[in-house]
Formats: sequence, structure tokens, C-alpha cells
Amino acid sequence: MTATICPLTCAWPDNLYRTYMNGRLKKTDMESRLLHIKKGIDNKSWYPEWTSKERWAAQQALNSALDILDEFDY
Repeated sequence: MTATICPLTCAWPDNLYRTYMNGRLKKTDMESRLLHIKKGIDNKSWYPEWTSKERWAAQQALNSALDILDEFDY
């Protein structure tokens, strides 16, 4: 497979990527990702070496990110 040269409006070198990646972020996808991170931090599968204080701080930061995400109406 050879790479195709796209016009300047193409963000990816191959048009294949344009079918599923258009540079836009869906609110539901971002919310799902943040909740996945929160769960991983809570059950210690993410950063198992963190102390409970570090975990609490990370959860607070993720809660703030979720609050900001809720402000968007799309």
C-alpha cells in the first residue's frame, strides 16, 4: 500500500484515517474515557504506587474535568 498525498486540508497522510478520525471529540467519548481513568485510579490498576492522598487529588482533578465537560452542550 502506498501513501497518498492529500491536499492541505487533510490532517492525515492516508484517507483511510479520515473515515473515523475527523479531529472532533464527542462529549460521550471523552466522558467515557474520563470515567475509565477514574475507575482505574480507584481500583489501583492505574498508578498502583500512588498514595491515597495522590489518588484523592487525581479524582478531584478528574471530577473537575467532568464538570467542565458537562458545561458543553453537544
